[in-house]
Amino acid sequence: MLTKRLVDRILQGPPRSTDPLVDDDWPSVVLDGPHGPYRVYLRQHDSSAPLVVAVHGWTSGTAHARNRTAHLYDAGFNVVLLEMLSHGTSNYDGHFTAQCIVDCLDHLIDHLESELLGFTLEHDIILHGHSLGAYVVIRSASGRHRRRFRALLLESPMTCYSPILEEHLRVPPLLRKYVVRRLMAKWNSMHPDLAIDELSEVDVPVWGCPSVPTFVMQADPDTRLGSKHLEALVESVPDSLMTIWRSTTLRHSGTSRHEERDLALMAWLKELDFIPRC
Repeated sequence: MLTKRLVDRILQGPPRSTDPLVDDDWPSVVLDGPHGPYRVYLRQHDSSAPLVVAVHGWTSGTAHARNRTAHLYDAGFNVVLLEMLSHGTSNYDGHFTAQCIVDCLDHLIDHLESELLGFTLEHDIILHGHSLGAYVVIRSASGRHRRRFRALLLESPMTCYSPILEEHLRVPPLLRKYVVRRLMAKWNSMHPDLAIDELSEVDVPVWGCPSVPTFVMQADPDTRLGSKHLEALVESVPDSLMTIWRSTTLRHSGTSRHEERDLALMAWLKELDFIPRC
């Protein structure tokens, strides 16, 4: 009974999240996803403009994702913001794992060209993720849609789940092994196609690894995640695929608006000739 309570606590949604996005320029649509309804916000130039799909971080929300991507819309991209389950307007109260959000992202990509969303994808998709959103993006970009992506934009990315789980496993060693065993059993029952035998299997590179040009916008220092998550990415991704931009004024959270970051990202996109020709 005690181990069940501990696992339920580890897999619960956030204790809070930021307020939902309320902005007339960003209408929303609710999709019936694999774990129930979830909401996406979108801003469109025309249906065939290059597309950025953005995923916010833990306890954050689509209002912050809007701030991180507004300059991309201004540059000519269509932008879609995915609202995580248990965040914002979501009434999801089931067990929360990052894979649940990956499932939503994959479902969203399946339906981008549907009548409901109405995009005409003439270019590969660019994925944008902040913190836990970056972890979700990395997994999706390594999954069944991996050939549909052009680039990854990662801000202060989380890349490993096991250190986060370890924060919740500060229990006596004898009890810990039973909690870990039950935690993995719950994960495997929720995600049988991604069954795990070790917690390290939900870390980069086993979890997933960028295989397209990747721009990392890194808070330096990252007072929430520290250095281990970026180090795991550096160890796993060839230098030729990844550019890291560091900033002492960018914080892990609290700086969703950051002009210097936006300019650095736009310079990188321009160098790769990814900016739309309007």
